[in-house]
Amino acid sequence: MKNEQPKSGRPGETSQWPRWEGPAENRPSGYLQGEANIFAEDSGQEKKRGLAPEGYERSDSDLKTAVNEALTQDAFLDPRGITVSVNDGIASLEGTVASADDVRRAEDCCRSVDGLNGCTNNLHIAGEHH
Repeated sequence: MKNEQPKSGRPGETSQWPRWEGPAENRPSGYLQGEANIFAEDSGQEKKRGLAPEGYERSDSDLKTAVNEALTQDAFLDPRGITVSVNDGIASLEGTVASADDVRRAEDCCRSVDGLNGCTNNLHIAGEHH
């Protein structure tokens, strides 16, 4: 162990990013996926995740589920006062949240969903009168 050489990334170079070659669900935090190409040099090697086939559109119910999931997964947002609806690919957020930061967080979560045509934010801050 004492004289063991570090594993290299490219020939002649030491990788500073640890890799995990096992199943993703067993991967400790701080490890990249085994297939991650941190040395990509040209556009042909860029990740294509999130790009849909020509003509593919998500249904409103799928988009609503995705928006609700995004709101649920945000670690700093309490979404219990938010109602989501989607019509013709445009999501609407209704209800109340605790702060102006939560209004922005909820909209950011909504806009992060692939396939939405827009997001209407009608959230109010609890305790404010309009």
